[in-house]
Amino acid sequence: MTAQGEAILAELSSLPAHVRADYIRILEAVVRVAPRAWTRRRGVRLQWITLHDGDDDVVVQMDSGELSKHVDWDGPRSTRSFAGALREKLGTNQCAALVYGNAIDSRTWGWVLPLLVGQLPRLDTAVMVDVEHRTGVRSTFWFPIRYRRLLVRRLRFQEDVRAILQRARNA
Repeated sequence: MTAQGEAILAELSSLPAHVRADYIRILEAVVRVAPRAWTRRRGVRLQWITLHDGDDDVVVQMDSGELSKHVDWDGPRSTRSFAGALREKLGTNQCAALVYGNAIDSRTWGWVLPLLVGQLPRLDTAVMVDVEHRTGVRSTFWFPIRYRRLLVRRLRFQEDVRAILQRARNA
């Protein structure tokens, strides 16, 4: 296991047991849906993942503009600007997460502006996950990714994230 995998385990093991269980459920959903929602042009799509009260359901939704109420799209995007949206999405949910790619700022103006200044838009090198629990615990996880080249590029995690989460569940 790499240092990144050990850091994820350390972060999860430092959480109270009920928060850790909810975080692991959210992160398992991320591992399942992030590769499917990735496109070369848009990168890792903005997705909301919520864990409802009393349910065992993890709900995954593409962002449909909710983030625009909280983020100044003319300025650089940062995880600090996502905090208000994450807190609002938490609302009556037990746990909420925002999933995005780490090259989100290079796609702020699409593909045209980077080409005009002589740069290609960057590809994501990690899937970022901002998670907030009702107890007030907030964490950011990142999972390095690579692209497998076949006929069509596919997003793959560099490490076996499912195995890391299974170890965290058993700890």
